[in-house]
Amino acid sequence: MAYKISKIPNSKAYKEEIADFWEVQAIRNPDIFVSQTSITQILSKELDEIDHDGIESEDDIVDSQNAEAFQELSKRPIFTSGKYPFDFKKYSIKIQDGDSFFKDAYLFLLLCARFNMNNHRSYNGVDATLLFEKICAYVAEIFFGDNAKSIVFGTAVPGTFEDKINDLITHIGEGKKFSNPNNTTPPQKDDGIDVVVWKEFSDKRIGKLIGFGQCKTGTTSWRDGIRKLNSSDFCSNWFAEHPIVTPVQIAFICDTMNENFNFYTAQFRYLVFNRFRILELLDEDLPYELKTDMKNWLNGALPVLGIKR
Repeated sequence: MAYKISKIPNSKAYKEEIADFWEVQAIRNPDIFVSQTSITQILSKELDEIDHDGIESEDDIVDSQNAEAFQELSKRPIFTSGKYPFDFKKYSIKIQDGDSFFKDAYLFLLLCARFNMNNHRSYNGVDATLLFEKICAYVAEIFFGDNAKSIVFGTAVPGTFEDKINDLITHIGEGKKFSNPNNTTPPQKDDGIDVVVWKEFSDKRIGKLIGFGQCKTGTTSWRDGIRKLNSSDFCSNWFAEHPIVTPVQIAFICDTMNENFNFYTAQFRYLVFNRFRILELLDEDLPYELKTDMKNWLNGALPVLGIKR
């Protein structure tokens, strides 16, 4: 079971989970540097002692885990291109003082990963999963570069799935029109696509770089969930004409991707934007409406950790 905020990492937790636990403890104690000693005490208190006949004590095991976790934490400023909102001392971490856009963005992504999003999805009228999709569309556009455009698939289009597909085809300029050659019952929602991004040429002709993206909050479901996105099948099922270049399959996740857990296979055939890659690409030009929604959601979510803003 992956670490969630209502609990603590277990004895088999990955270093990334324990590193996130450090961050959550630092958020809960904003005026101090949270030390490895204090983290070890918290984790050991909740775990059974296994010191029998010379076998390592629980404290020794937790200390070893914490050492790996702190090494992981020390890499995060690099992973986020200097936007990481925590400061370090020797084996200690502290959330930075004051308000900043990148601090809010990181806290939003962290909490969306480590909360149970069935219970914490909406605060102050803001649905975090829908907000995440809009943020991912913005990030995708930045990554694709000049002349790139993006949409959150289907959300702005009333009507049927066919209407949404025809709107998508109009946007990307490929696919001709909706088609259903296999007479498949159209899905009620998005058939695995949350975000679409494309990079346009000046001639506006077919034959361009397109990305189909799926967005996942939480930690445990994204590895299986992104497999529902198969861009070639999607185009064959719903487009009258397959795009010249098969759209790139993209996964946007609030999680970190555990380095020692199927790191290659979890990404295979997908361009993955994890929490750090998303923060690396975000900038303060994020639309005001999305910044405001992020603040409003955090204003409702942070009190769950005992923090008032």
